[in-house]
Amino acid sequence: MTKDYFEKYYKNGELQDCAAFDMRYIAFILKDVPQTEEECEKELSDFPTRLIAYVPENNKLGEFATISWSHGIEQAFVSGTYRYPIVSTQNFYIDELKSKTNWYPIPNNERGQLAKGVTNIDGEVYAYGMVRSVFKRTGVKAWENITSESKHPNIYRDIDRRRGNLIGDKVGFSALDGFSANDIYAGGNGGDFWYYNGKEWRRIDLPINADISTITCGKDGKVYVGSRVGNVVVGRDNSWEVIKGRTYEMTHSCWFDGKVYFSSQDGRIYTYDETKKELVEATFKTSYPEYMHHLIRGIASCDECLVAYTAVQAYAYDGEVWHEVIEIPSLSNKN
Repeated sequence: MTKDYFEKYYKNGELQDCAAFDMRYIAFILKDVPQTEEECEKELSDFPTRLIAYVPENNKLGEFATISWSHGIEQAFVSGTYRYPIVSTQNFYIDELKSKTNWYPIPNNERGQLAKGVTNIDGEVYAYGMVRSVFKRTGVKAWENITSESKHPNIYRDIDRRRGNLIGDKVGFSALDGFSANDIYAGGNGGDFWYYNGKEWRRIDLPINADISTITCGKDGKVYVGSRVGNVVVGRDNSWEVIKGRTYEMTHSCWFDGKVYFSSQDGRIYTYDETKKELVEATFKTSYPEYMHHLIRGIASCDECLVAYTAVQAYAYDGEVWHEVIEIPSLSNKN
């Protein structure tokens, strides 16, 4: 990242989310944050939010392409199909960047609750959030509500109609992944965990009741579920076991090169040691820069790479070495 680009687009921001398409296209959500005491009095939605796309080979203007939004975005998430970023805000407003659509609300949203993310399952994009809301994108500005109450009344039976929330905790879907459109797992607060077979949802009782923070469906056929208290559960269908975790929240998880990886609130990356039946700190053939240790905020992956990012840096691991993606100019050789 050149100094000029850093000064213009980046110096006041922090990385918030990431989607890796391949080694030549990695998209990040960058959110500007308050820099002065006066700015701290403002709402986060008053500060610009950007999509920073790392496209070192295909962009005539340099390694990065940038789209900036300045209206009412407090938090945003990015996923998409091949080289086609799709962004959702925390209120389920969508921007489809390839089709040059303006922000629009997801249609057929019966509850309008808090979005928690967007993800790609078998080439299709899904948005999900609280009050057990899941939407599947079926075309430009077209989304199917696969948790509509009329078709799936069982997932809303424990809603307290007087308050509009769920009985007990405000459970919902804060994580979602799947093997296909007919094989999806979703989870939320208090161990609230559900399975979708393409026609109906059914509840699954996990051997933990902690808030679910991550779900990854691995290429080994197993489902890995991370929690906000560090516990991780592995299994499928109705067979699950708890593996030894850490005391910190698992913030993100993904599959790369035959392994599941977790980023943790303690700033480290962990993986599952099947022999020990526990999480261990991940090691790689070459280490990422020393100043990233204990600062990693999240991870993402595709077939070609594992991306690890802090608030201000990002590196991509290709199975052999770590490649600089986003770097502070003073720490790199670029000017």
